Amino acid sequence: MLLSVRDFAVHYRSAAGTVRAVDGVDLDVPEGSITGLVGESGCGKSTLGRALMGVLPDVARIAGGSVVFEGRDIIPLSERDRRAIRWRRMAFIPQTAMNALDPVQRLGAQMLEVLRERGGLGRAPALARAEDLFRQVGLDPARLSDYPHQFSGGMRQRASIALALALNPALVIADEPVTALDVIVQRQVLDVMRDLQSRLGLAMILVTHDMAVVAYACDRVAVMYAGRIVEAGTAAEVLERPRHPYTMGLTHAFPDVHGGTSALVPIEGAPPILIDLHPGCRFAPRCPFAQARCRSETPGLVDGVACFRAGEAETLRDAAARPETWAAP
Repeated sequence: MLLSVRDFAVHYRSAAGTVRAVDGVDLDVPEGSITGLVGESGCGKSTLGRALMGVLPDVARIAGGSVVFEGRDIIPLSERDRRAIRWRRMAFIPQTAMNALDPVQRLGAQMLEVLRERGGLGRAPALARAEDLFRQVGLDPARLSDYPHQFSGGMRQRASIALALALNPALVIADEPVTALDVIVQRQVLDVMRDLQSRLGLAMILVTHDMAVVAYACDRVAVMYAGRIVEAGTAAEVLERPRHPYTMGLTHAFPDVHGGTSALVPIEGAPPILIDLHPGCRFAPRCPFAQARCRSETPGLVDGVACFRAGEAETLRDAAARPETWAAP
């Protein structure tokens, strides 16, 4: 296993108290796979991705757990040792490409800085590598002399992917990499990512709130809710036969890409504020299948699902497909 996360927690300081943004996460990422990390906004996906990279803001801290990457726990490492891993073995693609690209530097200068300062290449090999990376993501190497504002949104995202791949990392974490793009460009960028992952043998964590992106691009899926993983498995298992009510709700809340005519079914309510949390399943207040036990005991992740009623999944899936099941009382 390339990456194995166990009981991992990240807390934020706030005026209202400690925000448990990531709270006891278990996650495995096999070599050469694309793992989708999916859930609503505010569920902790981006925080988890940034924590794995070691680029959290000052108000955040890692509160516990382990992250074993390529055979060693990277959490106890010094910043110097983490820096040696960052970008060389583990790279990051941000949600907005302009957050990764310097607007006053030409793309070529930014690529050469990474390749020479972090990769130790001479100028000529670094330039050759930058040109090759641009070709790999479908960009003309002549555009290395341009500034980021001269690129379209999709081209900037391709350039961000090239920058992330500069030093041949084993794992790339992509935080909502296509959210700001139109659907045609989204598919083009996802195709580039899938092709590169296949050809280079990369592992990727694709952070998204879009189930259609997960269905199109991912081999494996981990569903996150209120700071925890509630279901994980292969994409086929999770999307076609979900066992957690939250996953069932998500699969009915986005359009059928095959042209189905069934109505979208929203999940009523909102995720909890992650301060002073009460015992029990965090999805219970929104779950139409919650029982008394769900409100008093916290289910663990067993066989890839954190739900006391996972054994009734087939029956619950039938009920979850009906809009009236999710209607607010």
